[in-house]
Amino acid sequence: MQLTGKHIFVRIISKLDLKVAVILINRCKVRKCMVHNTGSFHYSDRTLLIFEIDDKLFIINSLLNIIWATGFLIYWRRRQAELAYKWNTLDMEELEETRPTYKGILHRSPVTNKYEPYYPPWKRLVFRLFVTIPMLIINLVLVSFFIVIIIRLQSWIDQQLKIGRLPSLMSLTELLPKILLALVTTIFDDVYKSVCRWLTDRENYREQRVHDNQMIAKMFACACVNSYLSVFYIAFFTHKYIRLADQLITIFVIKQFWGHVKEAIIPYIVSNTRLSVLIQLSKKEQIRYAERKDLNNKLKIILEQWNNSKQIKTINNISTTYSFISHDSIPNFETLSLSQAEIECLQPKWPDLYEDYLEIVIQFGYIIFLSTLFPLAAFFSLLSNIIEIRADAFKLCMICQRPFSQRVKDIGHWQKIMEYMVIAAIIVNCIFCSIRGVFRRMLPDLPFAAEIFLLVCIEHLLIIICKIIRSSIENIPYWVRIEKAKMEYRRREALTVRQINKFF
Repeated sequence: MQLTGKHIFVRIISKLDLKVAVILINRCKVRKCMVHNTGSFHYSDRTLLIFEIDDKLFIINSLLNIIWATGFLIYWRRRQAELAYKWNTLDMEELEETRPTYKGILHRSPVTNKYEPYYPPWKRLVFRLFVTIPMLIINLVLVSFFIVIIIRLQSWIDQQLKIGRLPSLMSLTELLPKILLALVTTIFDDVYKSVCRWLTDRENYREQRVHDNQMIAKMFACACVNSYLSVFYIAFFTHKYIRLADQLITIFVIKQFWGHVKEAIIPYIVSNTRLSVLIQLSKKEQIRYAERKDLNNKLKIILEQWNNSKQIKTINNISTTYSFISHDSIPNFETLSLSQAEIECLQPKWPDLYEDYLEIVIQFGYIIFLSTLFPLAAFFSLLSNIIEIRADAFKLCMICQRPFSQRVKDIGHWQKIMEYMVIAAIIVNCIFCSIRGVFRRMLPDLPFAAEIFLLVCIEHLLIIICKIIRSSIENIPYWVRIEKAKMEYRRREALTVRQINKFF
């Protein structure tokens, strides 16, 4: 049975992936292939060459992706050491201060022998077991259910569009589930953040560092399910990579738009509304001030006339009657104008950095997990970050109060999270190689068990190589270590000179 190019294209979509199919359909010069009764394909030399090139490029792209992620984390670890040295926070010791919102019964401390608030650890453990974990599981199951339902709806709509039962409406019908999925994940993202904040506050941790770590762990776990479940489901189960690209673009656009609306546009409108109300009140006070001033001038004229007629008694009565509008009781309008400090006092406070860090980490995951299937993920992340920088500058200057700086020496727990994400990216890319059939086409006689064993060996080898590279490069640059050694030498010399002078 001979197949035309159209039949080959349909079979490739059903058997392989859409990426190879797009390459073939763009060529439009696919040779005829023969299909045996077993259902296996025998492609022409040109088609096999295209498959071979695509597989090699996929492997190279995956390796470069992992190398870039490892190198980026090493570079940032050294860069933050340089910044910490310049800001004099490299060797700072983090003090375990008690959080202001920490609550508990008064208990005598064995260290200070003073009464301090104490919260029993068993209460926190009970709350985590019976409240925190069940609530997080329920929320994750709920969002997973909605995501799977919307993806199934997308598949049903695609099938109905192929049959012709639904109108295309300029591709709006096909785009509607993607927009709905992006909106659902964005809304659940805000819900998760509120739930995680409430749960962490209720767990009542004493130290701020422990509170931050627990908050980061909860938010990251929820964000991973909320952000990656839909794209991984499309990549692993449906194998429709064009839909994956469309879904990622929709997620980037919707999240960027909703983030700017929530963080910049709505607070800006609220802030301007408050200021306009205050300005209107100030104008009303100015009018009242002018009216009182005119009335006071008229009364002065009347008093002068009465003084000329020497009717002192009447003057005293009038002065007593109109004493409430004397010059001392009239406010000066200059005091009614708002200063910059008063304007900023009415503005909302700058939020914490959990959401900003989480957004960057999730984008980092999109790049290292899915850039092999959707190479434009890095470009959209770069574009999103450029817009985000200007949006944050707008919020700092126009919307929020000026935040107080906090002295830190690194980004804390987020560095470890990104390092673990690189290890997860190695595993995910190896799974993609297996799903796409890269090794089956490169080694057709390789059994399935041997293929799995080979993938596991490659994955472990790449993880070991990444760990070796990470441990072989110093966290602190050479010039920073030299400067620290110089400072230590000068300190010791100064201490020695001081001891000698004290001795003599």
